Amino acid sequence: MQRGNTLVIALVIAAILLVGGVAAYFMTQNQNNTAVPAQDASMEEAMVEKNETMMEEGEASATDQTAMDSEEVTVDLSAENFSFSATEIRVKRGDTVTIVLDVTAGMHDFVIDEFDARTKVVTTGETDQVTFVADEAGEFEYYCSVGNHRQLGMVGTLIVE
Repeated sequence: MQRGNTLVIALVIAAILLVGGVAAYFMTQNQNNTAVPAQDASMEEAMVEKNETMMEEGEASATDQTAMDSEEVTVDLSAENFSFSATEIRVKRGDTVTIVLDVTAGMHDFVIDEFDARTKVVTTGETDQVTFVADEAGEFEYYCSVGNHRQLGMVGTLIVE
């Protein structure tokens, strides 16, 4: 009889943990989906407007030339428990960078604060991507914002040359 009670208690605890985990996942999804598409669209509009203005004026400064010479760079990045597949990413200033995050284990996202770049939180077997313009030179930390993953070392460096 005591064994049956232990099994029932274990099942109730497992159900509570499962429901709590699913609820936390969907709450994080909703938080991460706000305003990102609008940022991507406004960045793209600004680049198009800048290029049209330069073409109309028929001249370009050194800064404008960097924008004209920029490339589209796609980085495939895997995430598993507490690590990314690359701890360093190098791009040129002005490049349009797309990070494709593929989660191979756990629940993770990709964040670079300085460029307002953030993927959704995705789980094992899922992917998400974020696109931004690396318009500032320097070294910038990217990280996973889920739980304490960043503190556990799930970080890397974006180097914009």
